Amino acid sequence: MKKLLILVLLIAFEGFSQSGSLFTIVDFDTNEPIAFANIIFNDDVYSGTISDIDGVFYASNTVQKITISYIGYASKTLNLSDLSSNKIPLKKEISALDEVVITNSENPAHRIIRNAVKNKEFNNPENLNAFTYQSYDKIIVDGEEMEVKEDTLNELGKFFEKSYLFITETVAKHKYLKPKFTEDSIIATRTSGLKTPSFALLANSIQPFSFYEDYITLFETDYLNPISKGSTKKYKFRLKEEYLRGKDTIFAISFEPNNNRNFEGLKGLVYINSNGYAVQSVDASTFNSGKIEVSIQQKYSFIKDEHWFPEQLNFQISIGGKYGALKYLGKSYLSDVKLNPPLTKKDFPVLPIGIQKDAVKKDVAFWTTIRQDSLTEKETRTYVVIDSIGEKIKFDKILNFSAKLVKGRFSFKYVDLDLTKLFLYNKYEGLRLGAGFYTNEDVFENVSIGGFAGYGFQDYEWKYGGELLIDIPGKKEIQLQLKYENNLKETGTSYFKHNQRLFNARDVLGEQMDQIEAFSFNTKMKLFRNIDWTVGFHTAKINPLYDYSFNANGTSVVSYTNSEINIGVGYFVNEKLSNIFNSISRIASDDPAFNLTYSRGLSNVFGSNFSYNKIRFTLDHSFRTKGLGKTTYRLDMGFIDSAIPYGQLFTGEGSYDNVFPYVFHNYFQTAEPYEFLSDRYVNLFTYHNFGMLLNNKGFFTPEVVLHNNFGIGDLSHASKHENIAFNIKNELFLETGLELRNILKLNYLDVGYLGLGAGGFYRYGFHNLPDSGHNFVFKFAAGFTFK
Repeated sequence: MKKLLILVLLIAFEGFSQSGSLFTIVDFDTNEPIAFANIIFNDDVYSGTISDIDGVFYASNTVQKITISYIGYASKTLNLSDLSSNKIPLKKEISALDEVVITNSENPAHRIIRNAVKNKEFNNPENLNAFTYQSYDKIIVDGEEMEVKEDTLNELGKFFEKSYLFITETVAKHKYLKPKFTEDSIIATRTSGLKTPSFALLANSIQPFSFYEDYITLFETDYLNPISKGSTKKYKFRLKEEYLRGKDTIFAISFEPNNNRNFEGLKGLVYINSNGYAVQSVDASTFNSGKIEVSIQQKYSFIKDEHWFPEQLNFQISIGGKYGALKYLGKSYLSDVKLNPPLTKKDFPVLPIGIQKDAVKKDVAFWTTIRQDSLTEKETRTYVVIDSIGEKIKFDKILNFSAKLVKGRFSFKYVDLDLTKLFLYNKYEGLRLGAGFYTNEDVFENVSIGGFAGYGFQDYEWKYGGELLIDIPGKKEIQLQLKYENNLKETGTSYFKHNQRLFNARDVLGEQMDQIEAFSFNTKMKLFRNIDWTVGFHTAKINPLYDYSFNANGTSVVSYTNSEINIGVGYFVNEKLSNIFNSISRIASDDPAFNLTYSRGLSNVFGSNFSYNKIRFTLDHSFRTKGLGKTTYRLDMGFIDSAIPYGQLFTGEGSYDNVFPYVFHNYFQTAEPYEFLSDRYVNLFTYHNFGMLLNNKGFFTPEVVLHNNFGIGDLSHASKHENIAFNIKNELFLETGLELRNILKLNYLDVGYLGLGAGGFYRYGFHNLPDSGHNFVFKFAAGFTFK
């Protein structure tokens, strides 16, 4: 029986080998594959194929002669019987630029592009009702171009010639249900130097799934798609070639942005198939992209004569550095595609991404079978070398250390140092130095116990506290926190802050503080898709550290106790999550994000003095207006139904300060931090980024940003707040500003630029100041950019 099985396999293999061969088209000088080259079989223009993203094409044994052509390369005709290798090199052709001819006839490429735009809603795979597929993803980090000049590091340079810095492979099953239900289940993952699945990356998550959105987002920059309405007025299109394939015609069209553009653009080649005027393949790269260059390649196939669907997705990111350039290369191969399967919402879990337990235990036979092509010698060497190095220096621990660092923790044996507690600065405390230590997984896997202490060098006081943190394993992402603290709280802020950062610029303006001794319990969870829930309780003894007293039925109250229950709901439209370092995090998005918080004051609970209902709602959203730029806004509303002390009301919405004249988003730029006091309010903060209106290249490329902020509010029982000055915003507050970002760009390690800008803001209307000069505020802005 075994002999019979072997004989059958040999016959099958022999039959396949006789049916045809695979060939690879490469660049003569660089040996890099040439994607989307046109191949004609046996001089029949209706018969042939196009090389895939890896430059590979298949020719059956009936093919004796081929003609290969590709834009920018010399065409080649040859007999397959004359080939000594399956690698076919093409030489670049030196030719003059296309001559611009002005005629009365229309550019033929424009008609094709307009047809592609007209049909893009139908051709967009994400407009299908549902689909599933499996992907094989490979990501490589290449340090080959790094220049190492020191003699002591010569061996490192030699290493880069024979091995990559990093390689990871991932196999995942994907599900999609319109409008935005997704699930990515990682069934296998392998990473050089690592044994844990904490670094499972999907190559197709780096670039858009299809080339049909009006804007292609690459590295947090939105590039205008040449396949979008009105693009013929913004891009230069040239019809380079036409290929006949049976009944279909494939149009090869080059594109690049017009001169003096005011948008981020792409350049490259797009291949449009006359069958539905769909994108069959595209090779695009960023145009004038500064210190970072991104290119993408996408290839589509016509699935079951029904719909065009991605087949291969590649990307390359090149980042220049002080010692050379690093390249991030990713390939994604899609297979087992099923269109419109009978999926329902119940088929999708709360968390849309997960890693199967045995994902890192797949054997060699599995990977050999699943790969689109075998590993190259350099890729194989990378696994051998990096795995060996990783075993010696414990890459898994280093990765875990890096994951903690991203969260603001520095990991030691048994404990983590909380970096957010090392130093703080605000106008009340001045510089606060301190430390926080928390037990880590070396003690308990999902439980952390710790505390912090810090000393303010301006108020000469210690602050301290301790807490218990519990992560409950499962798909609900449940986190519990029990906390005690003797600390400061800025007036107008919430007790429940879930996302602590190493540095929050607005905190430096904090000057009006309440001293609190508080006990709190808080839990955060994800009960439903796109929705985060928080439930908490706190009770605090509060002592205002500013001149103030509250008139409680004729009695002046300074210090008081407040107990409060808090419920929060966050809804994130089209939420996208990533699972890196075994941690679920939300990917930044322009889609609407809603946050609603309800707080109930509990009188007579742990000595609490006040009963009230407090509601706060925020909506954050960004959207683009084609050709005009991007608008970002926050709608912020609050309501309190009872008279409560100053520190529990709404204030702190201004950001004007002589010492720190900096642009703070979602704050009033011309109002002082505590200028207004409210128990009900509506604020709208908006800014519109027109992009680079003044110039589109060179060193001076400022972005023009227009700000418009509005607010109105009221305060009941204003007479109860004694010995403190404040204004009531019961008439509309108005301010407008113009900001120029990146006026000055400072090169940072050849990786990007530190951008310095400035803005002027003016308040007007009912709340304008008597001295007109005081209504104008000049501020600075800073940021980081790759361009």
